[in-house]
Amino acid sequence: MADIAAGALERGVRDPGGETPEPRRVHLDEGPVAADTWTDGDLGFVLLLHRRDDGFAAGEVYCSLKGEDHRWTEAEHLSGGVVGFDIEDPSAVERILSGASLLVLSESESRVFTGHSGEDGDELVRLYEILVSSTVGALRIERNGPVRESGPAVFRKNLTSCVAVVAVRPGERLRVVPVQRGGSASPAVSHGLDLFSASE
Repeated sequence: MADIAAGALERGVRDPGGETPEPRRVHLDEGPVAADTWTDGDLGFVLLLHRRDDGFAAGEVYCSLKGEDHRWTEAEHLSGGVVGFDIEDPSAVERILSGASLLVLSESESRVFTGHSGEDGDELVRLYEILVSSTVGALRIERNGPVRESGPAVFRKNLTSCVAVVAVRPGERLRVVPVQRGGSASPAVSHGLDLFSASE
């Protein structure tokens, strides 16, 4: 699975272009799939979904750094767990959401080497796995906190499955707002999620 994670980061974010007519579905018949990626400068995260031997679907988060050659290094496993419902069934996804556009499925904290913080060059990162309704076309991310070279304070995250991964680094707070398919790029603030960094 580490190779699949590294390959997903090398390919980068896939943008299907325009509005896809069918809901984004997860297919685990052929083995683990890279459901989503999150990059922050030279730091990258990948959420893999797979079906375990007992038949339950599970999610695994991997992390990688870009090396001096600007290639992603071998991915390291950070966290994982059973999803708890049939992630391949769109109707099951919508039942779990119960009318919401977004829902935090799980959160975890991992100490990750970044080379930029602290004496040993690592940071305590909080990882969120977010379930997303098929009515959502993209996520609008608003970043508050330390200024980094990794990107703008407000940016758009395209979706390739019904689950997204978001990493929040120390001192950051992210506001995740759903952008409805064919709708406004600035939906009601009440529909968003506030994601906070880990407590040292």
